[in-house]
Amino acid sequence: MSIRKYSRVLLCAGMAVAVGMSGRKAAAAENGKVMLKTETMQVVQLPFFNIKELWRAIGAEHRYIDGLEEIGEQVLQKIEAVENSPGELALFSRTRGLEGSPVFANVTNYVNVRREATTSSEVVGKLYSGCVATVLEDSGNWVFVKSGNVSGYVIKEYLLFGDEAEEAIARKYTPKIQVTANELNVRSGAGTGYSVIETFTKGKEAELLEQGKEWMKILFSSGGKKKTGYVYAKYVKVTGEPQYGETLAEERERIATEKKAAAEAAAKAEADRLAAIENTKRNKAKQVAEYAKTAVGTAYVWGGTNMSTGVDCSGLCYAAYKKYGYTLPRTSRDMAASSALLSVTPNTNHLRAGDLVFYASGGRVDHVAMYIGGGKVVHASDYSTGVIISTYNYRTPHSAKRVIY
Repeated sequence: MSIRKYSRVLLCAGMAVAVGMSGRKAAAAENGKVMLKTETMQVVQLPFFNIKELWRAIGAEHRYIDGLEEIGEQVLQKIEAVENSPGELALFSRTRGLEGSPVFANVTNYVNVRREATTSSEVVGKLYSGCVATVLEDSGNWVFVKSGNVSGYVIKEYLLFGDEAEEAIARKYTPKIQVTANELNVRSGAGTGYSVIETFTKGKEAELLEQGKEWMKILFSSGGKKKTGYVYAKYVKVTGEPQYGETLAEERERIATEKKAAAEAAAKAEADRLAAIENTKRNKAKQVAEYAKTAVGTAYVWGGTNMSTGVDCSGLCYAAYKKYGYTLPRTSRDMAASSALLSVTPNTNHLRAGDLVFYASGGRVDHVAMYIGGGKVVHASDYSTGVIISTYNYRTPHSAKRVIY
């Protein structure tokens, strides 16, 4: 241990071991505590002794000189007639009434939790709006609180205390259960031997009265009346529990997680949007193909575009797409060469209903058919057969184009 001599020290009985006292001594009673005054004394630092914690525990009315514990000596500042001289040093005065009580963060966004009771001190965490904390120490305009994994000093003006805190907490947080199973029986008692009084479906909520490891007691409405019952804990999740503060590390991790989740959600939403657009396009192309199939049996007419009286190969495709607002080049050769249409591989792995399949003789496109799915096409074949359905490779396909993409 270390020993050091100090003059005019006010010592709380039981807070340190004093040896070699000399000079004038006096004893006084203050709030039930015995105070010793000495002119000169030696204060013994016990290595296992935390003066600040003990000072807090006994509820001293005068402030401990913050920081002196760090140099390994216990030094108490004498306060002469504190009641009559409020301007003298009083660095560790506190009221014990708030300690152990809940508080509610009454802020729009958040309030900082600091390492020491000063606005210049390091921020160690945050209490967001509506967060609940417990007061461990009351220190003037500040309170030392614990909320979740964060502990530190918060300015009082940003918190609600006492009845106000309890009312705010009760308003904001109502513990509930939400059913996660497809169906869940509500029983009259905590066990499968009790009768079933109600059956909840997935997503149903009820007020939580008692939380247990296996069974939860709940309050719910049925037939216009309030009833209590029990549900199996495995098939529900608890919601509406109080929110607590975060350390800066927890905040960074949460923000990173939220950003990742937001990015994933945005990517999924975009993928869903594009998939919906693609699906709409496919459905439109299928409608065109289905309409083209209605021409089966129609006569082959060179240059014809009327699906009732007669069409040629390009006329069939032209007329079918025209009905749905798409204008194609008039001849098969021009369709195949059009840069406005999307080139696709002419096989069943790539073709979709509504695609145009081209055939050639000597490398020159001379015929077009419309793919209808299932490896088949509809086309105006020739004068003898008119509009028919064939396998897409009844001739070797030369190329293919997509109109709606």
